[in-house]
Amino acid sequence: MKIFKDSKVIWQYLSKYRKKVYWIALIALLGSFISAVIPYIYGRLVDVAVLKSTSLQLIGGILVLWLVLVILKDWLNRSFGNQSAYITIDVYNDFLLKITNHLLDLPLTFHKNKKMGEVIQRVARGAGNLEMITDQVVFNIGPNFLTVIVSLIVMGFVEWRLMLLLLFILAFYSLVTVWKTKPMIKIQKKMSKAYERAHGNLYDSVINIQTVKSFTNEEVERKKMYKGFHNKAGVIEKLIRDLWRCLSAWQQTILNLGFVSVFAWAVIMLKNGIITPGQLVMFVGYVYLAYGPFYMLSMHYRRVKTGLIVIKRAGRLLNIEPEPYQKDKKEFKNIKGAVEFQNINFGYQRNKNVLRDINFKVKPGQMVALVGESGVGKTTLIDLISRYYIPKQGKILIDNQDIAEVNLESLRKQIAIVPQEVTLFNDTIKNNLRYGRQKATEQDIIKAAQAAHVHEFVQKFDKKYEQLVGERGIKLSTGQKQRVAIARAVLRNPKILILDEATSSLDSATEKLVQEALTQLIKGRTTFVIAHRLSTIQKADLILVLEKGRIVEEGDHQELISKGGVYKKLNQLQSTIIK
Repeated sequence: MKIFKDSKVIWQYLSKYRKKVYWIALIALLGSFISAVIPYIYGRLVDVAVLKSTSLQLIGGILVLWLVLVILKDWLNRSFGNQSAYITIDVYNDFLLKITNHLLDLPLTFHKNKKMGEVIQRVARGAGNLEMITDQVVFNIGPNFLTVIVSLIVMGFVEWRLMLLLLFILAFYSLVTVWKTKPMIKIQKKMSKAYERAHGNLYDSVINIQTVKSFTNEEVERKKMYKGFHNKAGVIEKLIRDLWRCLSAWQQTILNLGFVSVFAWAVIMLKNGIITPGQLVMFVGYVYLAYGPFYMLSMHYRRVKTGLIVIKRAGRLLNIEPEPYQKDKKEFKNIKGAVEFQNINFGYQRNKNVLRDINFKVKPGQMVALVGESGVGKTTLIDLISRYYIPKQGKILIDNQDIAEVNLESLRKQIAIVPQEVTLFNDTIKNNLRYGRQKATEQDIIKAAQAAHVHEFVQKFDKKYEQLVGERGIKLSTGQKQRVAIARAVLRNPKILILDEATSSLDSATEKLVQEALTQLIKGRTTFVIAHRLSTIQKADLILVLEKGRIVEEGDHQELISKGGVYKKLNQLQSTIIK
């Protein structure tokens, strides 16, 4: 059956603990054997008890044996439950960490193209379903099925005809369960996707709560969430419940008719002297013993089938190619910071280039500014230096070394970025600063904070550097976040610095402080600046003017003004707006 093929994914995570699994399987086997023997014992007890010649000592001996086996079974079950619970937790953690670690290694294109709330929900649902199947099916229903098998073997020796009737009922019950569950599985796939999208929208609403509140769009978000969870996913879930009630009715009918059939035939056999009263009692016990696991499995069958789908869906994230870190390749150490673009062409889509024929050279320690209208490829060009994206054609050289042939981690360690929109971790200011260099000392942190004018506003907080900054740094102003980002870059001590419109959203007073911090930061470093205000880049050694993905002009400020081209027009336009 396909379900057994799909269930191999469960063993992928259990196999790590195979020795423990084999040990608790042995415990389960012993417990199952004892469970299957108990109905035989109390059946024999009935037969012995109705005989007048039976002594009380024999009856007492059987009762003591029964009691001992029950106590031993309970002890084995507790031992099994404790050890299986530990494995279940480990399997859950392994799955969650394996995929989360893989997400960290995926390229920036993946993270920019996906809703993270949707991805996180997919991973969480996968881990939750793996935990459910491992706990409730593998370690709960599985051992009970061993009991059923042993029970059927014992029944076969006692009265094979009743055993075959019970086996037929159980087989018919299983076929109906599989038949009636198939349409639910197809619908469940749609429901999983609907819920992932709904959770993605929910995550977006919460993470952008400041924007929601500033535009008073709480009601808009509520309607969006209601539509996601009730109108679509909710309707699909209701349909599944209706189908589930229909299946449950079929199952209950089969089990009830089956029990009556077995009991009726057993009574007829008792009447004809084929079986004894004790054997009748014994078979009633075995019917209940067999019904339990099958009923439990049928209750979980849909969840197992859909759970396996969810697990595989989450597991498909592992098939996405991670970034080529190439740890076996050459490492960048003590670079000077010379950067060269040679015939670079790049596009996000196969037949559409964003950058075309990009060629330029930068000497160590020079400041390079990129200017142009929005959407001309400035940020994309900068992202190529860190190899967030891979060019379709051409080479990028740092100190005459092709970055495609260098260990990616060592490349990025030489680069620090101060973005336009700074996002901070919901942690202390100290830990956010230390993110630039994990081994930085307290003295290093304070020194960097002073250089970036962070120290002065930190001293105003009650908890100083232990102050929490809130989700995405919401407790800090835009200027404070920018200065934290600059201090973090100072700690990084890079040879190549990237400033992505780092002062575009600041007021004049804050911009002055940030500019002072940046002046200290860029000394001795090759710096790339994406410029919003042209007045801030007049001292740049090289200005690259981009238009439609091409460099249409290059030179310093005076050279470009004297050319009277695109740069001069942009400069005049900004001057007019400022006036």
